[in-house]
Amino acid sequence: MNFVRSVSGLRGITGKGFDPEKVVVYSNAIAQFLGGGTVCLGRDPRKTGEEFSMVAAGSLMAAGMNVVDLGIVTTPTVLINVGRGNYSGGVIITASHNPEEWNAVKFVKKGGVFFNAEDAEELFKIVDSHRLSWENFKKRGTYTKDNTAEERHLDIIAQSKWYEKCEGMKVVVDTAGGASSSILPELCRRMGCKIVSVLGGCKDGNFTRGLEPVPENLEALSKTVRKSENTIGLATDTDGDRLALVDEDGNPIGEEKTLQLAVMAVLEREKGDVVANVSTSSAVKNITENMGCHFFLSPVGEGKVVDKMMETNAIIGGEGNGGVIFPSVHHARDAQTGAMLILSYLHKKGISLKEAVRKLPLTYMIKTKIVDFSGNFDSALFEGILKNSQLVEIDGIRWQNEESWFHVRKSGTENALRIIVESNVIGEDQRILETIRKRLERCAE
Repeated sequence: MNFVRSVSGLRGITGKGFDPEKVVVYSNAIAQFLGGGTVCLGRDPRKTGEEFSMVAAGSLMAAGMNVVDLGIVTTPTVLINVGRGNYSGGVIITASHNPEEWNAVKFVKKGGVFFNAEDAEELFKIVDSHRLSWENFKKRGTYTKDNTAEERHLDIIAQSKWYEKCEGMKVVVDTAGGASSSILPELCRRMGCKIVSVLGGCKDGNFTRGLEPVPENLEALSKTVRKSENTIGLATDTDGDRLALVDEDGNPIGEEKTLQLAVMAVLEREKGDVVANVSTSSAVKNITENMGCHFFLSPVGEGKVVDKMMETNAIIGGEGNGGVIFPSVHHARDAQTGAMLILSYLHKKGISLKEAVRKLPLTYMIKTKIVDFSGNFDSALFEGILKNSQLVEIDGIRWQNEESWFHVRKSGTENALRIIVESNVIGEDQRILETIRKRLERCAE
């Protein structure tokens, strides 16, 4: 499958499912959905980004919307500008962590948040009706460029009461040549950190590593950190909404721990509810409840997490892929805000990243996926894998007991079946995964 549409937007392989025609149709639909006004437009540095951004801008203007083009900026930069400005919504040209041959369109509504399931359903109805709506010459929209979006983003972060000067801290930043290439190093400088090195510091579309900030893609970052004493590494994905960390010994600590550290940083100062999706480590729940606070699960997807956070008035939340959502700054996954919270916490406590990680609950997790899986199954297929377990029917299939859980769901961003397993018992995660695989093989035969 080379084209996917979901609550996360639409994405596909350029020239093999994702093309300018789709951008025209969906841009027209978003204009109808938003009902006029001004829209923010941003993109990541992919080499196909400029052409799709131009197509989107022209289509939006022809549908009667004014376009403010922020250029190459992070996804959270677009969201925070929409949220704090007089905008009807936003359009972001980015395929996030997908390989560089992919591109995508994400849709933002007024207030600076992504579409939820109901919004996406309404948008898709407009698309599927095949009723494009174009304005006449006099009602066509305007186009302007705005090169100050990152500055506003940084200023808003700096105004947070959680922002601390971190004089003396040393960091290496690895953005893979993504949209965070300028804003994250600048944030670290403003916080007083010494930047030892910036890997992938040019937003020219020539990416310097695999785009997801997972351990196997952070070898260069780890090596650079090891060369400098008492230094930590900060890594982002292509569009700057996910943050991963490398400790002072050059060990990638895993992006799951990003949210855990951010939650700990916040709850140690101020109590409040916490939300994470059903694919996120149970360590977040443990930290939250150990702090005397309430924890809530949400479906997968940033918009769905945000909906649950707004419903519960959560103080912090996010996803285990390194996506920290901190409403005090804005309701969006934001690698920059996550970095601010964690750096401030480490400096204020006077502890190393290694020491902070040792305070986190110890769990064992495996994340994997099966590409192009075509079998049919339901929750009963996995019944009995965990003793004394219960089924959580929020999103996909999740079975859990006191010690372990696993989650199986179809990806909303690629043609793959995602499997996540976690246990408090060493080796149990691998046993569970092997059993899941055997049962999936049986139903695919």
